[in-house]
Amino acid sequence: MRKKVWGAIAVAVAAVAVFASSQQSLALWSDSASASGGTATAASVNLTVGTSAGTSAAYTLANLTTATTPVVPGDTVQAPLTVKNSGADPLRWRMQSTTTPLPGFTLTTYGVDNEGACPTGVNTAAPAVTPLTSGSMNASLQYPVSPAYMPTPLAAGGTYVLCLRVAVDSGAVSGQTNKATFTFQAGAA
Repeated sequence: MRKKVWGAIAVAVAAVAVFASSQQSLALWSDSASASGGTATAASVNLTVGTSAGTSAAYTLANLTTATTPVVPGDTVQAPLTVKNSGADPLRWRMQSTTTPLPGFTLTTYGVDNEGACPTGVNTAAPAVTPLTSGSMNASLQYPVSPAYMPTPLAAGGTYVLCLRVAVDSGAVSGQTNKATFTFQAGAA
């Protein structure tokens, strides 16, 4: 019987030792270090679109008429728009419409090498590049959709030229004027 008691005590001591050691394995470790002083400088993000500048710039697409001739279903009108990084650091940017214009218009956006590659006017030739985006203007438009910003950051002082081409669809109401506002948002790269 003595052997059984000592055996039971040995098992109890072993169980307590195992339990106590498992509780100790949750110890927290920490360390710290110091560094000599320095200067931290925030990024300078400034986007210029047309005459608007800042981390968010607005651009209003002009009325879809020329000085002498209104556009009709089947017509297109296009114009270049330059996006410029006016800050000191590279930035990411995106475009989205902030108004819901009237139905009957389709916006196609191209990325072109320069403003000359996007002839301004009614029924001018579309740029000979793949469109970035195209969609009906009766809902909010955004480019790019995914990822949330243009894939290549815009270098400090760099520019990106968009060609905005609007087509008047057969569903456009006679006499209506479409005026869309686009917001360009910038973030540090």
